[in-house]
Amino acid sequence: VDDSDFDEFKPLYGTSLTTGWATLHGYPVGILANARGVLFSQESRKAAQFIQLANQRDIPLLFLHNTTGYMVGTEYEQGGIIKHGAMMINAVSNSRVPHLSVLMGASYGAGHYGMCGRAYDPRFLFAWPSAKSAVMGPQQLAGVLSIVMRESAAARGRPYDEEGDAALRAMVEQQIEAESLPVFLSGRLYDDGVIDPRDTRTVLGVCLSAVHTAPVAGARGGFGVFRM
Repeated sequence: VDDSDFDEFKPLYGTSLTTGWATLHGYPVGILANARGVLFSQESRKAAQFIQLANQRDIPLLFLHNTTGYMVGTEYEQGGIIKHGAMMINAVSNSRVPHLSVLMGASYGAGHYGMCGRAYDPRFLFAWPSAKSAVMGPQQLAGVLSIVMRESAAARGRPYDEEGDAALRAMVEQQIEAESLPVFLSGRLYDDGVIDPRDTRTVLGVCLSAVHTAPVAGARGGFGVFRM
C-alpha cells in the first residue's frame, strides 16, 4: 500500500483475518486478508463490522484470499460459527461499495463466498499462479466420500472394500487438484485473469481507477438484522 502505511483494525481480535485501512495509488481502500487459513467466529464478526464501516465511509473493499473455509466441529458449531459466518456473508452480500478480490492461495468452500468470491459479484477478481479454489479441498472431499460410502456399507451389513476406497480417494484427489488450479478456473471465467504477483499493486490501481469513474456509495442501513 502507499508508503506501507496500513492502519490495522482490531489487530488483537480474530487474528487469522487481518483487516485495516490504507490507500493504494492514492485511492482509499479497506483490506481483508486471510492470515492463517481458517475463519473462526471472531474473524467473522470482525469482518462483518469492518464491512459495515467501509460502507458508512464509502470506501471500496479489497479481499485477499488464502482460506480453507470456516471452522467446523462440535465445539465451534455449539459456539455459534454458523450464525457468525452468516453475519459475515450477510455483510458481504449486502455491501454496496466496490469489491476487489485476489486469490493468492487457497480459497475453498464457504470461505470463498465469505471473502467475496465470484458468486458475490466483485467488480474484479484475479488469481495468482499459486491460487487454488474449489468447493472443498481435495483431501477433505475425498474423505467425505469415503465416510459416506463406509457408513453406507456398514448400514447394509456388508464388508467395506478398502482397496476400492483407496482407489476412489486417489481419483477424487487427483481430479479436484487438477480442477482447483488457476489456469483451469480462469479458462472457465471464474476469475478475470491470472496475474503476476509482482504486478498486483499496479493491477489493483487500475481497477480502483476504473471503479472511481462512477460515484462510490455504500449501503445505508440495508443489512437487515444481525443476530448477535
